[in-house]
Amino acid sequence: MAARIGVGDLNEQSMQILLDFLSSSSSSDDDDYLLHEKRIIPKIQNFLGVVHNFSENEFKCNFRVCRRTAYRIIDIFENSAFCPNEQSHGGIKPTSAEVHILSFLWFAGNKVCLRDVAQRFGVCPTTTYRQNNRVMNFLCDIAGNIIKFSDKENAANEFFEIAGFPKVLGCIDGTFIKVRTPAHKIKSTYVNRHDIPSITLQGICDARKRFVDAFTGIPSKIHDARVLKLSDVHEALPGLCEGNKYHILGDGAYPIREWLIVPYKDYGNLSERQKLFNKKFCATRVLIENAFGLLKGRFRQLIEVDMHNVNKISKFIISCCVLHNLCIDNNDDFNFPIELEHNVDEPYNEERREQEALLRRLGEIKRNQLLERLFP
Repeated sequence: MAARIGVGDLNEQSMQILLDFLSSSSSSDDDDYLLHEKRIIPKIQNFLGVVHNFSENEFKCNFRVCRRTAYRIIDIFENSAFCPNEQSHGGIKPTSAEVHILSFLWFAGNKVCLRDVAQRFGVCPTTTYRQNNRVMNFLCDIAGNIIKFSDKENAANEFFEIAGFPKVLGCIDGTFIKVRTPAHKIKSTYVNRHDIPSITLQGICDARKRFVDAFTGIPSKIHDARVLKLSDVHEALPGLCEGNKYHILGDGAYPIREWLIVPYKDYGNLSERQKLFNKKFCATRVLIENAFGLLKGRFRQLIEVDMHNVNKISKFIISCCVLHNLCIDNNDDFNFPIELEHNVDEPYNEERREQEALLRRLGEIKRNQLLERLFP
């Protein structure tokens, strides 16, 4: 049987030692330090000096963009209303625009937490949190000038040079951005077909793999065709494509329209011309999958966004799309290994109404016209 020792079993000497310990510990130097002394969190000193000594290759490996691109973004941010100054910061000198942008690039380009970024750049985690919010608000503010359709004829000519497919303005698709289940949300609302909580990013890219439209924030449980209907660009596309003059390319998940061309479904009875049409089609449409792969390869935080608020997750995703375009605009090539997006087409199960049938038929007519044009 195990022995049990009570207070009555202690001798006088042992009791005195115990009382002395309890008395001294309640007013020890450690307690005074914790209660009365300000604790300074250790940080890496002068990390910016280390960054300044990085070679071009080291800078790009760590920040996922080249030095020239990073400092152009810093200049734009410094001259914006989102960059804090002493007047807007209560008379206290704020952290520089350089720290704001470099810390955000480090966070977006690497799988790290805010605490790691804060220690590296010599600030507290709360400051890094606020800096990231400022940078995201800044990038979302300029998104309208960065993510947009360019000259239509020039865009169509660039696509035509790829595989000979005419009058293309862009390629559309959706990709899953894995997230933690957002706060106060039900997990089943956000799971995709792989039972993983995620948010859909719908993107339209041009021939240079730039995003000309980006829409996100919708749970990945929703089908791609439905996401398109919920997006702002859905109502604008018929006008942008000028009726049936131009079109964008999508996979079999989307409904065919005069302005949205999808491939012929292969049930084993396609003609040789239709097979050749699909081959040219896929060689052109694959650019949107390349764009998504490039985006996630460069900004690895998108592999799984560890944020709890849907609005903030959406801002972060759009911010990365803006940075992606800025890199392409500055000829900032990305030569690191990337993973292609591979989406499995799902059946389009929404009810067909008469209007839907008519629009589909018009799209099929145009696709057949394109077939005759490509393979007379």
